Amino acid sequence: MGHGSVHCRNGDGPTVLIIKDSEGYVYGGYASQPWERQSDFYGDMKSFLFQLYPKASIFRPTGANNNLQWVSSDSIPNGIGFGGRANHFGLFLSANFDQGHTFSCTTFNSPCLSKTSKILPEIIECWGVLAKGPQNGKSEVLKGTVLERFKEDRNMLKMVGLANSSD
Repeated sequence: MGHGSVHCRNGDGPTVLIIKDSEGYVYGGYASQPWERQSDFYGDMKSFLFQLYPKASIFRPTGANNNLQWVSSDSIPNGIGFGGRANHFGLFLSANFDQGHTFSCTTFNSPCLSKTSKILPEIIECWGVLAKGPQNGKSEVLKGTVLERFKEDRNMLKMVGLANSSD
C-alpha cells in the first residue's frame, strides 16, 4: 500500500492489520476477504476486530449488518475500514495512512479501540495470511533456531510489550 492512495497488492488472501497509535494503544482487524475497491461494504462473517493493548479482546461479527470491509480510492471516505458505516467505522485508516478513526459499532459489537475516536498511527503493519501445510504431499521441515523461526512472532509481542528480551 502506498502513500497517497490505497493500493491492494497480491489481493488473493486474507490480511491482518495491526496499528499502534500515538496513545500507545494496539489494535487492528482481520480481513478474511481480499481488499477490493467496491462501491459498498463487502466481506464475510470470518472478519473481526481486535484490541491487544491495553486489554486483549476480540470482536466478532454480530450479524446486525454486513458492513465488514470497506476500501475506496474513488469516493469519500478514501481509505480502508472495518464495520460501522461510512464516516463512522469500527476502524478506519485514511488512504495516506496518517490518520483514521475508531468508533463503537454494532457490526462487531466493538467499543472505540483507542483512547479517543481520532487515531494517529505510529506503527502500521499489514500481514498476508497464507494457508500453511504440506506442499506436494511432503511435510515442510522448519529450519533454524527457535529464535530465528519465530522472529516475527516475537517482534509483534515486543510491540505490545509482552515479549521477553532473550535475543
